[in-house]
Amino acid sequence: MPISKKSDGWYWGSKGPFASKQKAIQVGQAAHASGFKESVMDRVIVSQFIGTLLHSATLTHFQHFQVTGTGSYAAHVALSTYYDEIVDLVDSLTESIQGAYEEIIQPYPSAFGNTDSVPLIFIKNLRDYVRSERLKMPQDSEIQNEIDSIATLLNHTVYKLKFLS
Repeated sequence: MPISKKSDGWYWGSKGPFASKQKAIQVGQAAHASGFKESVMDRVIVSQFIGTLLHSATLTHFQHFQVTGTGSYAAHVALSTYYDEIVDLVDSLTESIQGAYEEIIQPYPSAFGNTDSVPLIFIKNLRDYVRSERLKMPQDSEIQNEIDSIATLLNHTVYKLKFLS
């Protein structure tokens, strides 16, 4: 954690105030000696992950409107279930990360993909993205459990689009 000087004294992260910079350093050294490990969150990776998943609700909603042909009702319903559920799951993940790391995730990406892809291919690509990018996300078990719920929704959606459409 960083050492900083504020008007009321020296701080090691949020701990303090201490009368001297040396005391703040000693507190940090003692914490590390007793097993403290800093949790570091890569804001760019986390915001990209959250932004991609949140935006997938809009993209799948557009795809939901465009479903036609044989088996279209099942695809229509599968996409509807996905976009109805993903927003709450991403909200829960985001709030969990922000609570665990006590910081607001920002900035979010400003541009995303288009809606022209085939829904099954889009969802499978999104599932692959979650599988690979989760390794770069915070590894706290409760946060990974939130990602598990998202992965489960993606698996269910692949099943419905592939076998029920």
